[in-house]
Amino acid sequence: MLTTDEAERLLRAAREAHTRGDPLLHLHVEVSRLTGAPSSWGSAANECLQNESVGYFLGEVERVGWRLKHTGYAFVDSGATTSDRVMSTGTGVVNHGAVSGYFTFRRAATV
Repeated sequence: MLTTDEAERLLRAAREAHTRGDPLLHLHVEVSRLTGAPSSWGSAANECLQNESVGYFLGEVERVGWRLKHTGYAFVDSGATTSDRVMSTGTGVVNHGAVSGYFTFRRAATV
């Protein structure tokens, strides 16, 4: 998830790219995470954690002098946990992974 240190690092990169005169800026930010643990009954107990600060962060990048032009998202699977079900056949599955946001900015037009 987007920590304060990571946000500061990415904002620093945005400022440096703007100072250099780069026409485009591309940032990658984890926007949510799928976690969970198998229950004692063998069922899935998934939980989706949202990163509520992404919108604020993107606004801060625009304040540097960039304009958001394109976004893309991908689920990055990091595995699963399975467990046998107690009362029935089969297994319970808990998936793990993160949704990555890819944000492309164009240098804002100067007036």
